[in-house]
Amino acid sequence: YYITNNLRMICAVCALLSLALLARLLYVLFQVHHNGTLPTPSVEFPPRPVRLLTVAGSGGHTAELLQLLTAATTAPSSKIPFVNYSPRHYIVADTDAMSQNKIEQFEKYRTPGATVVISKIPRAREVGQSYVSSVLTTLYSQLLCIPHVLRARPDLLLVNGPGTCVPVCVMVFCLRVLGLCRGRIVYVESICRVETVSLSAKILVLFADHVLVQWPQLAEGSFRCRYIGRLVS
Repeated sequence: YYITNNLRMICAVCALLSLALLARLLYVLFQVHHNGTLPTPSVEFPPRPVRLLTVAGSGGHTAELLQLLTAATTAPSSKIPFVNYSPRHYIVADTDAMSQNKIEQFEKYRTPGATVVISKIPRAREVGQSYVSSVLTTLYSQLLCIPHVLRARPDLLLVNGPGTCVPVCVMVFCLRVLGLCRGRIVYVESICRVETVSLSAKILVLFADHVLVQWPQLAEGSFRCRYIGRLVS
């Protein structure tokens, strides 16, 4: 009798927790899909530190990402200076030494004494890899990114296209649902994407806060993609 009552209580608690988690998930998704109509949060003065997480890709992706960081924090309309993005966490593929070097050079003279962390995870998908096999490599990358994302607990995740970014975005979204970080996700499609959006963009339109493209034709035929002009050269 006591065992039966205990089991019923455990089942009831699990059901309530599941309902609460589902409600929280639906609420966060509502926030994400109604960014255009919800009020814009006010900016504090002086601006409070913003925990930043970014994901660098090979070659051009990293160069574009660093240009995005510069443009976003130095433009006349920018309300938060670069120094307020702290700590800054970068995630790179474990085989991408070039991106790590570019980031180190970029940060070298930016804000002396700032907390800058560079972490490495396996690539979620190699260039030319089949979609079927990429499922397994993405899951593996997802598992290994967990400790890095938990350490970063970002207020803002800025990404611009590499396949490595998808597992990180999923993890940040999960932490946001659980209330462990603010975790706003901003995806900027690469300037090289002129005719079609990338696979990363097609996935992230489902749960990213903003999916931004740099060519008008991409916004016309893509769900939740917003054209904002050219951000990088």
